Amino acid sequence: METNPPRHCERLVASGLWWGIVALAAVIVAWLLLVATSPAIAATAGLATLVVLGAGLWRWGALRVVAEPGRFRAGDASLDGPHLGRVEALDPTAWRAALDRAGTDRAFLLTRPWIDRGVRVEVADPADPTPYWLVSTRRPATVERVVGHTGPAPDERTSDGQEAREEEG
Repeated sequence: METNPPRHCERLVASGLWWGIVALAAVIVAWLLLVATSPAIAATAGLATLVVLGAGLWRWGALRVVAEPGRFRAGDASLDGPHLGRVEALDPTAWRAALDRAGTDRAFLLTRPWIDRGVRVEVADPADPTPYWLVSTRRPATVERVVGHTGPAPDERTSDGQEAREEEG
């Protein structure tokens, strides 16, 4: 009997709080316009605000994170086989610390503010100036377990993403 390899797939959908903020913004727009215009114009503007903000939030949360053995995909970007380094699950505290440092490291970021944890994926391609990815996920331990470490050990890099070189002397 053949079993399917483990796979993890999730969409980075916004939490209910963010949808509530969208609805509240639409109500505020309608309420403000009700003072200066007719109820029909205020309702139309409120509905338009709801549709536009809702579509934007839906689109922003439509990105997928897919983890398979030896392959990791975040949105349109992917790392496969020899270019995929170590995957590390980050709890909320480690996630915040990693995000604080990411700007100086030239990391690839795919984060969403409504997800407070994620994974750090090492890039094992010495030609790639990006040393690692930080990707939001609601189940970082599952992503770490599913992807595993199949590529070569990541090269030693400095914090700016350049390859470290041994000094001859």
